[in-house]
Amino acid sequence: MNCSANGNKGDSLYVSGRYFEASIEYERMIFNSENPASLNYLKYKKALCYKKMMNYKQSLEELQSIYLPDNKDTLFQYIYYQQSLCFYLDQEPAKALWKIDEYLNQNADTSSLKIFLPLKILCLNEAFKWKESQECFVRFIHLQNFSPEINDKTLQLVNELYNKKNLPHIRLIKRAENWSRFIPGAGQIYAGKTGEGITNFLLNASILAFSAYQVLNGYYFTGYLAGLGFFNKTYQGGIKRSGILASRKNKEQIVSFNGKMNERIRYCLN
Repeated sequence: MNCSANGNKGDSLYVSGRYFEASIEYERMIFNSENPASLNYLKYKKALCYKKMMNYKQSLEELQSIYLPDNKDTLFQYIYYQQSLCFYLDQEPAKALWKIDEYLNQNADTSSLKIFLPLKILCLNEAFKWKESQECFVRFIHLQNFSPEINDKTLQLVNELYNKKNLPHIRLIKRAENWSRFIPGAGQIYAGKTGEGITNFLLNASILAFSAYQVLNGYYFTGYLAGLGFFNKTYQGGIKRSGILASRKNKEQIVSFNGKMNERIRYCLN
């Protein structure tokens, strides 16, 4: 990815970790640039600045604005990879997979597969597509040209990782919400928060008991409006909270599983 823009002030700022200042400098250079190759490089580096600042959507917008008519251009691969990575980091694995497959459909050579398959494996895990992820990992191992002994050992490690007992136990968000809909607190327990679930159940039961007591003693306004109004908020809030907790639990498990996956990938590369 050589171009006349290399060695500029923006690059120096980027290397020193001053990403915001670097993005401003790249923008200034983009405004003054007339060379298409330099312009594309500067936009690419500006996108990397946004990625480093964890502004993935802005990074994607910058990458999308780069026009490369030749898919054999080295920058073409870098752009697709960074777009895929930004989608993954922005918690949109489906879009990342679409971008990866779009590139591999045009350039399915060994070099491209070695670069994109590790990211594709992580995205498939995020989408809970274990079988496809395992197939990609096996394919990635075969690309490494290991000796038969190392190849078999690595495949054994991967197959063990994808064994059903080692896969994350995914909580269904709708199921968590429905359980709390029928039994307040049950969804939180299903999502792994037993204490919070029990507390939610007791809170809702207490409010209902208070409402019933008020109504039975003739305090209809307090019973219906105050008691049941408060119950409705805690009840609906519990349903929503169950979905959030289930999603959060899934994320924690996937992060842990992908951590183990990264160790296997590094093992392959080393």
